[in-house]
Amino acid sequence: MSRRRRSSPAPVPRLDVEDLLQDIFLRLPPQPSLLPLLSLVCKHWRSILSDPEFLSRFRRHHRNPPLLGFFAGGNYNRNHVFTPVLDPPDRIPAARFPLPWRHSPCEEWNFVDCRHGLAVLINESRREIVVWDPLTDQQRGVAFPRGLDDDDNGKRYRHAAVLCADPEDGHVHGDCLSSPLKVALISVGRLHASACLYESESRRWGDIVSTTTRDNICLVRPSILVGNTLCWLIGCVILEFDFEREVVRAVEAPAEVWISYTDYWSLQLLRTEDGSLRLAVLSKHKLSIQLWERKLSYDGVASWEEY
Repeated sequence: MSRRRRSSPAPVPRLDVEDLLQDIFLRLPPQPSLLPLLSLVCKHWRSILSDPEFLSRFRRHHRNPPLLGFFAGGNYNRNHVFTPVLDPPDRIPAARFPLPWRHSPCEEWNFVDCRHGLAVLINESRREIVVWDPLTDQQRGVAFPRGLDDDDNGKRYRHAAVLCADPEDGHVHGDCLSSPLKVALISVGRLHASACLYESESRRWGDIVSTTTRDNICLVRPSILVGNTLCWLIGCVILEFDFEREVVRAVEAPAEVWISYTDYWSLQLLRTEDGSLRLAVLSKHKLSIQLWERKLSYDGVASWEEY
């Protein structure tokens, strides 16, 4: 009588240590100091954490990077400084982000906007827009399009906005300045406002489009992005530039909103989570905030509704 040999259990697959480490590292919080500190543990960890493919996966996994800080300062001046918001060891000092005008202190610069990790400045002396990556200190200059200010006389206010044209990874590429960009430039005068779009892939400006505006001039506020439309608040008027269709129009604030020239800072544009446009109005007399939302009717007619 023969005995049957017991079959040996199937071998347990060997765990890939590198894959396991990558999965662990991938789930770590995206604090600025964490990965650099871990890379000091050993050469193996450093090789994983510095690998471009892993860093790309890390950015895709977290989507929204932490807010490092903001540039604070008045409109149309050179007093902007970086204000960090994180605590140590993630706190980044203001000296880490010296502004581009340090190379040309005698020229007229305006810091106008930030989006997708990039900042936009206007050099009025050279008549050009400068897109600046604060993290790498790289810059890209774009000369104003010809004919932008030919439709109006008198003083004009210019403003600009930058858009990363590559939606992959939620516009978090680690180097957006090397990715395709769109730059919108507006010029606001006494009776007209003009807009034009620059695309880095073609290195060309599109057509200049214009609309009539109110007979006044005031400071232009930084833009907000609502869908495919950039919106600037200009006093009680909202200038909307659809950069996909390259169409510009001026939208009046609700008729119930009356703000004197000195109170224009009581207005603020907002973008809701569902992508709608709202206008916040601070009432000094009632000590309250009114919210108005831009609504579309079934006929496609837009109107304001108090929220």
